[in-house]
Amino acid sequence: MTRTADARSRAPRPTARLQGYVYRRPLSGPELLPAIGVGVATGLVAFYVARLFLQRTPLLPEERRVGKHHASGPRSA
Repeated sequence: MTRTADARSRAPRPTARLQGYVYRRPLSGPELLPAIGVGVATGLVAFYVARLFLQRTPLLPEERRVGKHHASGPRSA
C-alpha cells in the first residue's frame, strides 16, 4: 500500500480553527500597489539585463570572427 492510499483511507482528524484567522481576503487597490511595483521593477531589471547582453562588445574583433558561428552571421566577401 502506498502512503497516499493509506492517508486517504484514514478518518480525517478534527482540526480547531483559530478565531480571527482568515486564509485569504480580497485586497483593495492601495494594498496591491507594492506587489504591482515589485512586478514592474522586476520587468524593468530583466529588460535592462537583456539589453546589456544584446549590446555588449564582442570578445573577438570582426576580422578574427571569419568562419565562426556568431550572432553576427557569416561575413560577406
